Amino acid sequence: MVGHDIGGMVAFAYARRHPREVARLALVELALPGFGLEGAMNAATGGSFHFGLFMTPEVPELLLDGTEPAFLTWWFNRLAHVTAAFPPEEIAAITASYTGREALRAGFGHCRTLLQDGRVNRAWAEIGAHLPMPVLAVGGEHNVGTRLAEALRPIAPHLSAAVIKDSGHFVPDERPEELARDLISFLD
Repeated sequence: MVGHDIGGMVAFAYARRHPREVARLALVELALPGFGLEGAMNAATGGSFHFGLFMTPEVPELLLDGTEPAFLTWWFNRLAHVTAAFPPEEIAAITASYTGREALRAGFGHCRTLLQDGRVNRAWAEIGAHLPMPVLAVGGEHNVGTRLAEALRPIAPHLSAAVIKDSGHFVPDERPEELARDLISFLD
């Protein structure tokens, strides 16, 4: 099972709940609820502002409704180290999915569960649970780096780590060949 960002949070939760169904788990570019995300959320200590904004009911929808193209262009360019990773036509296609208050509300919905997800994940670890399968933690050099691997080390005894050189958050888009190489090696 492979998951990137929010998909990595889902993949982790699935592997945690159904370990016999996951032979190998690869998590790419995320901070995991309960294992480092809370620090990444704290803007007062250098974390990213967007978590608090996106978690607030109704406010981001009010602020961004009608400005989705400008916001998403800024967003993808801010998080990608390789600016060519998201050409304008891709940003336009993504924007089409997030246009209007209801689409924005649905898009921000996952952020509104992150603190509860963290409590659940920490409670699981506090009873001495761990991920029994091999786990690969992948970070982009210019974003997560080794932080995901460091956070997983206490709960993933069969952990490997990879840092993708010259990549930001969007590793699959910025450095697809390098990510594929690491995933194929790990999943083989």
